[in-house]
Amino acid sequence: MTKLIVVFITSLSSLACLADKPNIVLIVADDLGYGDLSCYGGTIPTPNLDRMAKEGLRLTDFHSNGTVCSPSRAALISGKYQQRAGVDGVVTADPSMAAYQFGLDPESDTLPAVMKNAGYQTALFGKWHLGYLPKFNPMNYRFDRFVGFLSGNIDYHSHYDRMETFDWWHGHDKTREEGYSTHLITKHTVDFIREHKDNPFFVYVAQEAVHTPVQGPSDAIQR
Repeated sequence: MTKLIVVFITSLSSLACLADKPNIVLIVADDLGYGDLSCYGGTIPTPNLDRMAKEGLRLTDFHSNGTVCSPSRAALISGKYQQRAGVDGVVTADPSMAAYQFGLDPESDTLPAVMKNAGYQTALFGKWHLGYLPKFNPMNYRFDRFVGFLSGNIDYHSHYDRMETFDWWHGHDKTREEGYSTHLITKHTVDFIREHKDNPFFVYVAQEAVHTPVQGPSDAIQR
């Protein structure tokens, strides 16, 4: 993992020159503070993440480009300050508000585009939150596959956002798919990894958890 971090910081284009291209799984947990994990002294047991920290690399100094959803994700995907990427605030789910209209600049160089140019298969499973309009659909940013939602959060079971609009997509199409969002995101990720295990892949796993609404797999639908 250390090698991957150095490669991304110094030169993304150098990935194209690697003889053995490492497969990359980028996981983002929504609203999870580092201090919530038991490997950082948190009170909630997180044994699987603790094992990753023990067997991999546990960072002790990390800085995000933004404190809220959309700007931090814009910086992650574009490599730019959020203002330069066109997302200087949260993209709202309310169509009556101006912030519903903006999203990640479609002309931006993006992480999935760099990976595609380096010979990788690319996918996003989970939360996008970088634009609702069709021109901002994740498939327009060089993802080969997208399953998930455009909003900041959805009901984990019914897949409706806070404006009570259905928000579950396969590519460019709204698609009914039964299941708890965390489980669905994980399932599609695992399927993609198995399908492309013999070739270089980059998969962005943007889990909804632990963002509200607070719902477990057996909890009632709220929207």
